[in-house]
Amino acid sequence: MRVFLIFLAAGIGTYLIRVSGIALLSNPEKIPPRVRRALSLVAPTAMGAIVVNSLFLDEAQWRAFGAWHLAALVAIGVALWRRSAGWSMVAGAVAFALLIVAGL
Repeated sequence: MRVFLIFLAAGIGTYLIRVSGIALLSNPEKIPPRVRRALSLVAPTAMGAIVVNSLFLDEAQWRAFGAWHLAALVAIGVALWRRSAGWSMVAGAVAFALLIVAGL
């Protein structure tokens, strides 16, 4: 019974968190500008954390320099040149594939 109550409390807590987000964000004019700006930076920050983690760690060990890092440099170069997330992702993926086929 105790485990059931823990799961029930976790479910209710999760539901309340989701509902509070919907209630708070239903009218964007009520949100202070500083909070709005902070919320707009959450997605890029999360993406950056995922990319950096994948780039430098491999199963909790430091990743040796190789295809991942070179492909990231290509993607960064294309992003700075074209100012397009789509083109930088495509260029990074193609560079990574070519580097893997080349044996790096």
